[in-house]
Amino acid sequence: MSTLRLVGNLWTLDGHPSPSRPWSLERKLRALADAGLDDVTGDLDENTVGLAHGLGLGCVGWFWATTPSSIDANVTRYQRLGVRHVTVFLGKHDTPAKDVLALALALGRAGKKSGLHLAIETHRDTATETPEKTASLLAAFRARTGTELPVTWDFSHHALVKHLAPADWVARLLTEPANIAAAELFHFRPFNGHHAQIPVRVNGRRTTEYRDFIGFTREVMRLWRGDPGNADRTMRVCPEVGPVSAGYGLSHEPAPWSQAVTLAADLRATWRVAAA
Repeated sequence: MSTLRLVGNLWTLDGHPSPSRPWSLERKLRALADAGLDDVTGDLDENTVGLAHGLGLGCVGWFWATTPSSIDANVTRYQRLGVRHVTVFLGKHDTPAKDVLALALALGRAGKKSGLHLAIETHRDTATETPEKTASLLAAFRARTGTELPVTWDFSHHALVKHLAPADWVARLLTEPANIAAAELFHFRPFNGHHAQIPVRVNGRRTTEYRDFIGFTREVMRLWRGDPGNADRTMRVCPEVGPVSAGYGLSHEPAPWSQAVTLAADLRATWRVAAA
């Protein structure tokens, strides 16, 4: 049976509960565990991995790949840490397409050799910042290797780039169904077509815009769970709520961490609905 693992992002707890008195790393990790999350993601080191494992949390790493040497160094790092799943920011917004493909092929070879799941994230300021760039890269990788390039799907960036209305999300964002079904990592940040992040709650209540987003995540989960190849696989989902310091959250909104806890609960419920 397919399973869901929720991945808390340490980034969400940046400056929490206040920039002047932030929680320690151990307290942040304990908060993730107490909230019922399964894994933690971040730019991981030995101390973070050790503390996470002590609390029963799995780990998902990340790094930025701009050169073959950066791929090699970070693969070696995560092998040493015993972290199998790693999200990768591939290139920059202006990296030439031929260089992006070369990096993707190098990443694919490194993943095959190391046994790590190295998945590029669809993200701003990378080679996958638009749906068109992403589709072109996936097609080129498929043509060269006959396989799908592992992706960490974050649909918020692509929705914002195209200013998509909710009625168009499924048709315009789920254009790579085979790759989405093959993926293991997803970042579900509440979004609409004009905001890369919308609040989970306003005045304590979930809004119409947020409910549109949850409806979209249900369709992604249905697509993924409907693939016969996923009958015994795990979908790892990050309930992503970015902090004010990164420009995602706004100063008047509820704390990103409290929103992420609510989002995590809603995603678990959505997973159950998607199975029906």
